Amino acid sequence: MVFRRILIAVDGTEASTRGVEVGTQLAARHDSELVLVAAVSVPQFVVKAAGADGGNLEDYVERMGQEALSSALDVLRRERIGAEVKVLIGPPAEAIVAEAGAAGVDLVVMGRRGRTEPKDLVLGSVSDRVARNISVPILLVP
Repeated sequence: MVFRRILIAVDGTEASTRGVEVGTQLAARHDSELVLVAAVSVPQFVVKAAGADGGNLEDYVERMGQEALSSALDVLRRERIGAEVKVLIGPPAEAIVAEAGAAGVDLVVMGRRGRTEPKDLVLGSVSDRVARNISVPILLVP
């Protein structure tokens, strides 16, 4: 199977960095285009704090997006691979699924953490929710 466009979703964790490493190897092997995304969920208290001056909200999204993308961008620079880079706003799983459809990707690559947090037991992890709702193949990297 050949993948023309690969979306790699990151959140700044070691697991997502491993996903970037695998995704870039696949992209190099298949001469694929990469779409690198970080989804920033904006908590209600941040929206309220931004008030009428949307600048605080923009600053928050920019800062969180850059933190999530930092290690992924380091991998891309090291491997000399380019990518379309996007910061998505919204619940991460839903934003990633929507972007995969909008970007016309053939594969989604995500890191998957080996541990579970208490909220994951109730809600499921982001990668689990993406896997249940995506319409293209997904590669979860441990």
